[in-house]
Amino acid sequence: MYARTHRRRLRGHQYLAADFAKGRPFNPMERLMFSAAARDESMARHMHLVGSRLIGPLRFLSPVAVAKASAINIKHRGAAAPTSHLSRTES
Repeated sequence: MYARTHRRRLRGHQYLAADFAKGRPFNPMERLMFSAAARDESMARHMHLVGSRLIGPLRFLSPVAVAKASAINIKHRGAAAPTSHLSRTES
């Protein structure tokens, strides 16, 4: 009984851990969620919850969470590269 419950609750986490361990590049969904977590405190907490196994991967990738991550990344799209002058000396 315990083994079955344990497997059921951690299957998604086990799949993600094994998939990350392959050393492959992040897929577009992973890039979306990780970049949003780097830019927004609430998304960072959301990332912490899945990393701590307090929520499952399905809740982590819920439509609401993905929409929020998309909005955060769109909002910060232009802020990534501030404009600066190459030279401060002008003749």
